[in-house]
Amino acid sequence: MQRIYQLMEQEKPYLSSELKVSDIAEKLNTNSRNVSECIRNTLGNTFANFINAYRIDYAKKLMRQQPDMKIAEVFLSSGFANETTFFRIFKSVTGMTPNEWRVNRQTEQS
Repeated sequence: MQRIYQLMEQEKPYLSSELKVSDIAEKLNTNSRNVSECIRNTLGNTFANFINAYRIDYAKKLMRQQPDMKIAEVFLSSGFANETTFFRIFKSVTGMTPNEWRVNRQTEQS
């Protein structure tokens, strides 16, 4: 799991909307099953949920650093293929839509 975390932090493969478990496995010189099982056994999570958590964190970072960035730029820059998926996953992780989160952040800072 340490090697997976290191890869995520250093190379940020989650920023590609085309990312597959086989891509991670190839970079780590192992197979897809080992990567999936490692994530599932260590975190109790699927590969997709693991990657989406990184993407959401990255999206929040972008919105904090560039508050005027359009949502379309945010989701594309964060590795999401489409806006619908971004909104659904963002809300499931944070409990808010990206716009609600952004407004909430601004009122916290005032």
